[in-house]
Amino acid sequence: MRRFFARPSKLIVLLLVFTLVFVAGCQSISNLDFNTVLKNSLKVESSESKQSVELKLLLDEAAYDGLSKEDLALMKLVSSLKLQFDNVKMQDSSHVSFDGSLILGDTTSIKFSLKMSDTLAVMELEGAKHPFVLDLTSESLLGLTGMPIEAAATEVPAIDEEALTALGHDMIDTIGTYVIQNLPNPDRIQVKSVNEAINGSSTSLMQVHIDLNGTEIWAWVKKYVDALIADRAGLDQMVAGVFEILKSNPDLWAAFGTVNPLEEGGLDAPKYEEVLKEATDGFALLLTELQGELKRLEEEDKETLDQIFSKDLTIKADVYVDNKLDIRKQAYELSYVPTEVPEYGILPLKGLTIKVESESWNVNGEVKAEAPIASKSDIPADKLFGMQGYQVLKQFDEKSTIYDLLKNKLHIGKQNITWYSGQSYNPAIVTASNITIIPLRDTVEQLGGVITYDKKTKGLKVFDDATKTTITVKLGSDIAFVNGKKVKWSFPVTVIDGVTYVPARNFASALKAKIGWEKLDDDLKIFTFDREV
Repeated sequence: MRRFFARPSKLIVLLLVFTLVFVAGCQSISNLDFNTVLKNSLKVESSESKQSVELKLLLDEAAYDGLSKEDLALMKLVSSLKLQFDNVKMQDSSHVSFDGSLILGDTTSIKFSLKMSDTLAVMELEGAKHPFVLDLTSESLLGLTGMPIEAAATEVPAIDEEALTALGHDMIDTIGTYVIQNLPNPDRIQVKSVNEAINGSSTSLMQVHIDLNGTEIWAWVKKYVDALIADRAGLDQMVAGVFEILKSNPDLWAAFGTVNPLEEGGLDAPKYEEVLKEATDGFALLLTELQGELKRLEEEDKETLDQIFSKDLTIKADVYVDNKLDIRKQAYELSYVPTEVPEYGILPLKGLTIKVESESWNVNGEVKAEAPIASKSDIPADKLFGMQGYQVLKQFDEKSTIYDLLKNKLHIGKQNITWYSGQSYNPAIVTASNITIIPLRDTVEQLGGVITYDKKTKGLKVFDDATKTTITVKLGSDIAFVNGKKVKWSFPVTVIDGVTYVPARNFASALKAKIGWEKLDDDLKIFTFDREV
């Protein structure tokens, strides 16, 4: 039978390391059953909360010699990012609302709000002229991703929400028994009783504090993988439990529009026991290969590992648990500030810090999220994604912070078209008189303009929405009309291999753009058409 598991790459292993650390639990300590705490956290269906995520990059400014003041200011701006979520109301997995702020640097702050149901999401951004809406129905989302709408046409039976929730809880219990209970305790862990303010109210909680450095993280991950491999009985029980849950819920497969692979019968179909054995053996093989990959990393890339997983890497976690074993408050901080800064080549950093904080109340209580309401003036998200940068800018107040950020710092109004020498499809062409000509339709469409043919005058009409410029030309003529004004161009409008070409410099001048050839090496040059609108 076909093998479903391949050897994990080194990158995947490193990502797994960090993932495991952030979901790390510990066995019972100081009479606190942290395994149950983790399972409970996966079963939260409703809550009210506030949360924040903060990223700080410690720039090595000496490495940015030659960078313009504007570019350096932008680097400093994006090197300090914070997302703040307030008044978060999670009614269930589909109905959520919250207010938030995006904070950049020390001075730039943009407020926003989101209201979401199972069919609609509405976001309001400070400075936006209208809210942005996203249709969350499957047909609309398929269209947004470019998948054929026909894929959503087949009707499938719906799954009862209550039954689906119960199935999810069964899965968590079954998988958690193996995955969570094998988590080893970090070497440095403390548990104590504290009183913490939750939503302004003093609350009696148990605080779990974990402190790890890179060396301890690596040792912990290896210890965890070893524990998972050693518990083969637990692995077999977990996979069998999952299979039993899936086998007893045939409607689940129908809802996903796929054949139930666990259904017995049929010509040459494998037996249930064979499928189960293949799955458990596959997972066991994956863990064994992961264990081997960790060893290979130590043998082949020890220098890299020692550099990353050193005492310069630290993780601190504080988790606050109530008497129902629900997590009510969390604070995580990952910091990496290497003693010796390596030569990165691009984006040199002295280090980075990531902080995640949250506090929750009314956990699994009755919560009512604010309902999204759309109006005709709202902007569909799929339309926004297809806009040119200058068209996006039109959706915001010119005096707003977000407009200034998008236009003057991120420069989303910049447009650039590039042709390479030797390009076979609609290339930029240098004529015998040393004049560069470019394909008209390709250029106009990439700038977000419109080109039409007038049967009466047999002329081509270009409308550039960004600059509100109209250009009219005729094939074979070197006379153009720019906003009604007659202009003589350096080369006539010419058709080559069925493609209409115009002189680049004259066309760029009419649309407030700059052009130029740039030599990359002896055999390769590029021709660029640039502007900011």
